[in-house]
Amino acid sequence: MEVSDEDYNLEFRSMKDDAWYTCAVVLDHGNDRLRVKLEGYSQSYFDEVFSIADFSSHCEIEQFVQRFRPFSNPVQDYECSRIVQGVIVCAAYRRHEEVRYFDAIVDAVRYKEHTAEECLCSYLLCWQHGPSEGNVTKATIEDVCLLSHGDINPKIVEFTNLMKQQLKGSSVRPQVFGSAGRCSHAGSPELSDHDIDMGGAKTTDRHHYIVLENLEKDLCPLLMMDFIQEHTSITAQTYVFPSLLLETNARGAIMVDSITKLKRIYDFINNPNHLITSFSGRPWVMAENILRSGTFNTNLLSLQPNYENWNTENVLKVVRVGTEESRKSKQLKDLYLKFRNHLNVLVQRLDTEEKKEPGAFSFCKL
Repeated sequence: MEVSDEDYNLEFRSMKDDAWYTCAVVLDHGNDRLRVKLEGYSQSYFDEVFSIADFSSHCEIEQFVQRFRPFSNPVQDYECSRIVQGVIVCAAYRRHEEVRYFDAIVDAVRYKEHTAEECLCSYLLCWQHGPSEGNVTKATIEDVCLLSHGDINPKIVEFTNLMKQQLKGSSVRPQVFGSAGRCSHAGSPELSDHDIDMGGAKTTDRHHYIVLENLEKDLCPLLMMDFIQEHTSITAQTYVFPSLLLETNARGAIMVDSITKLKRIYDFINNPNHLITSFSGRPWVMAENILRSGTFNTNLLSLQPNYENWNTENVLKVVRVGTEESRKSKQLKDLYLKFRNHLNVLVQRLDTEEKKEPGAFSFCKL
């Protein structure tokens, strides 16, 4: 099936080696199949072909769509100032004579004075997937491409809609939250390997999660999921738990299927070089310095409010340290931590008093 050079305007994260490739997409077999053609591989043997029948849940469809994105742009020598610490890039991974592209976070930038014609800067990249996942290596501007943003390709939209229409007639229950993936470094948190019963029916899978505090009460979990994926390339399940009317904030959780992914999310949230805040400036706070492992109750989905008309202006953002905005957010975070520590002291005191006089707090006897 012939395609023109102009059709190669997407990137696809291959199912075979997890690398990013420039690609074109073609609908065939009555639009029941989507054929992904990789640039530089003209033979159909190298095409990756997907059928509507391959997908059995909305979660799988969402994961599939996230494997596509607009073509990443190479950085010219005079544009090196655009590569800053913390940004996600698509970078060349070189081994022997083979070059493949994987996502990485710019962990540090080593600027060097140079002319506009030749950049002499170097960059430390923390690889987010691929053979060097989790490792930090040195790169030059020739190795780095900046991610682009844009609308989803119309052919992918059409194929996705056909898949969703098929699911409507099946017995598969739609899933609201994603569950599979897409570094600057902080101190390592404590690990907890205890099985934790969250109540209700439990799954047999082992999950890894962290608990967050001081979230906006109307924060949409889907927005959290998109934010985490944008900045870490990991698709996580995200939750915002109901709060009392008098409470001004909410708790939430981020859950993934591996401890490696959770560490990367923890490092991003706990990065001393920035704060994560809501649009109004409310900073995220880690509930505890623990990466928890155990079974996580999927029935928690039923506790989520209906977010069909959630506020798209309630965005999340990364606030860099050193700005006036970060100073205000840091003050709010310190104030919240002071309140939480005071509350913890009261809880411990109450627990001590109850143990001293176990009958003093028994108001009802059956």
